[in-house]
Amino acid sequence: VFDIVNGTEKGSFLIKARFLGVDMEEFHIKYQDLLQLQYEGVAVMKMFDKAKVNVNLLIFLLNKKFFNK
Repeated sequence: VFDIVNGTEKGSFLIKARFLGVDMEEFHIKYQDLLQLQYEGVAVMKMFDKAKVNVNLLIFLLNKKFFNK
C-alpha cells in the first residue's frame, strides 16, 4: 500500500510504502521532477528499488488528490 502525503516543502510529496500494516520505506518526490520526467518521455520510474510506477498515472493521482479544488 502506498500512502501519499504532503511534504515539508511546497510541491513536494512523501510516499510511504506499507506491507501488511508495517511501514517499510519512504520516498520524497517533487512535483516538478515528475513533470520533467513526463516531458522527457519517461513512462515508468523506479521507486524504493523494488517498485515501478507509471509517471503519468502518479501525476494524475497527485492532481486528483491534492490539486482538485
